[in-house]
Amino acid sequence: MNKFYPFFIVFLRIAIGIIFIVASIDKISDPAGFAREISNYHMIPYGLENIIAIFLPWLELFIGIGLVIGIMVDGASFLTSSLLALFILMIFQAIIRGFNIECGCGLKEGEMIGWKKIFEDIVFLIGSHLVFIRKSRLYEKIF
Repeated sequence: MNKFYPFFIVFLRIAIGIIFIVASIDKISDPAGFAREISNYHMIPYGLENIIAIFLPWLELFIGIGLVIGIMVDGASFLTSSLLALFILMIFQAIIRGFNIECGCGLKEGEMIGWKKIFEDIVFLIGSHLVFIRKSRLYEKIF
């Protein structure tokens, strides 16, 4: 492996962590709006979107903090990959069903779902997977 590879993994870890932190901030500050965005996908039974809208942003925040600080990176990267795969499936089913809705990702206000969003999440998923399978434990606090 290249001697820069461990630093690339650290960069990926921190970048994905920051993305998850930034995405969680708007959702935490407006859980009602996030619940509406979740319900637009028409996948969650009525009433559960409120629980998800309260729980999911905090999970994203703690995952992001773990990745940035280097605490419990294996678990955080596994959860990141799992959430990204779920996001990809949700967006894909909404596209197939013909919905023209905001993604609810929290990164850009008013960003609509589409193939570009799926591609973006796939790139993040690949990065998260690379963090998960890393060999070097550079700048990590292992608990």
